[in-house]
Amino acid sequence: MNAGARASSNWTTTRRKNASCRMGNHPEQSSADLRTIVAPNASPHTLDGTNTYLLGSRKVVVIDPGPDDRGHAERIAECARQGGGRVALILVTHGHSDHLGAARRVAEATGAPIARWRAGDRPLDDGQVVVEEENRLRVVHTPGHAADHIAFVWEDRRILFSGDLVLGRGTVMVSPPAGSMADYLRSLERVARLRLAAIAPGHGPLVENPASHLAQYIEHRKARERQILDLVSAGSRTPGEVAGVVYPDLEPWLHPAAEATVLAHLLKLWHEGRVARAGNRYYVP
Repeated sequence: MNAGARASSNWTTTRRKNASCRMGNHPEQSSADLRTIVAPNASPHTLDGTNTYLLGSRKVVVIDPGPDDRGHAERIAECARQGGGRVALILVTHGHSDHLGAARRVAEATGAPIARWRAGDRPLDDGQVVVEEENRLRVVHTPGHAADHIAFVWEDRRILFSGDLVLGRGTVMVSPPAGSMADYLRSLERVARLRLAAIAPGHGPLVENPASHLAQYIEHRKARERQILDLVSAGSRTPGEVAGVVYPDLEPWLHPAAEATVLAHLLKLWHEGRVARAGNRYYVP
């Protein structure tokens, strides 16, 4: 389940309506052309809020405009204008409201097109390369958290804008039927094969050790799968029963999310023939 996080001190963040938007100073940003604004939608699921990234100085690419918040949308446009720039393109990692919500507001305010997986003003596909000025972003289809989820590799800097594939802290919720644990693991394994210098997540701080971070994510899911299979073998039958053992100290209001994640694991095991199902009950055949 997700945990709270602080924004990385290596990246400039804008949190208040009247806050300035300065260039970032991460070592990989030699041209100082990446800025971050954290949306005002902090929660246990979104950590400090959705990270909106602004790439470039003249023709600015916005990655994940965030929730439908008027003030946040205005900050995006204002930040892009600093230094004489303008929003030229809006990229969205997936259709959840905390990432897509402000896209139309920003598009109407700036005239920039919206580009997302096989939708929007400029539909995107796997492997497509988006170019604005000297910046090249390659589209990587990464379903699992959502079927339409994509990530963007900033090729010159080897930075992955991961959306909700990977967080800066905590784990990602995978909730059927829109989410698929089998797809999610395949997506993690795919990006783990990339030569990345950093991961800029949709929530939480910058990941500066991408290889080990991704390895931990993959091992966490595999360990959880083994634990769930053992519990079913021992007699736990429903997602709720399993979740009660896996997450014994969870706040009650988070139980539905925990059960959904357990269900995602159980459905993966069922599709693989490793458990059988009778209604909402699972057992080892």
